[in-house]
Amino acid sequence: MAFKIISDSSCDLDMRTIEELDIEVLKIKSTDDKGEDLKEEMTNKEIYQEMRDGKFFKTSQITYYEYLQKFEDLASQGTNFICITLSSGMSGTFQNACMAKKEIEEKYPVKIEVIDSLAASVGFGQITYFAGLAAKNGASFEEVVSLVKFLVKNTKHIFTVFDLKYLYEGGRVSRTKARISSVLNIFPILEVDGDGKIYVSEIIRGKNKSYRRMVEIISENSMSDGSDRVFPVYADDKDILNPLISKLEKENYHKFLPLEIGQTIAAHVGPDICGLGYLAENIPEEFKKYLD
Repeated sequence: MAFKIISDSSCDLDMRTIEELDIEVLKIKSTDDKGEDLKEEMTNKEIYQEMRDGKFFKTSQITYYEYLQKFEDLASQGTNFICITLSSGMSGTFQNACMAKKEIEEKYPVKIEVIDSLAASVGFGQITYFAGLAAKNGASFEEVVSLVKFLVKNTKHIFTVFDLKYLYEGGRVSRTKARISSVLNIFPILEVDGDGKIYVSEIIRGKNKSYRRMVEIISENSMSDGSDRVFPVYADDKDILNPLISKLEKENYHKFLPLEIGQTIAAHVGPDICGLGYLAENIPEEFKKYLD
């Protein structure tokens, strides 16, 4: 690979995929409700359990200095790179990366592209995955930039959560809805808008109805024929995806790369989640040869 792809840990790709695609991933740090940094060795499963036990966590954005350090490491070796960031609608990481890019370009004659994913978790993972795969399989710097811009424009998210208290803490649902959700068996459908911000699009009563409605919304929002890989998201119970995947298979989706939600987005929506990153349109044929 003549250039590198840089992402961050909120893309939720697993370590094996990251290593296979040779992607540089910067770590977003998390703190507990006392403001103390989480231990590096804490697993997602341990964090989910602490959340279920009543703890809340906060995340911090990747700083300008952290981007500058990573960019300089690569640029000083003459390595060109494409940096894809967490949505600017959820974090200041894009602005920090742009500031670092400007400084590096003044010092080194390398090609740098910084792209706002306008996505998070599996949506961000979808973009990062396809970018890394295309780069690994021989796409040029310019081709990967074009592919990423297509993906940013066409990436969609949809998911539901089974405990509304985290959405209440983030101001996305009212206290009343959060309190009565378990009693009335209601589930929010969450999506990401054009500015890259999470919002509640609908409230559905009944878990199975929420799965069914998610698939309906995917069909309404997508012209894809199902031939491109899609990215289901779960926490520590992968089986929770089975009803959703079963319904998607009936809609001709057959390529799945399930991802475990990381602590960055789980801190905002909670650890009990089921959803999907998908595309509004099929990936253009000009890029397909790099994605097999």
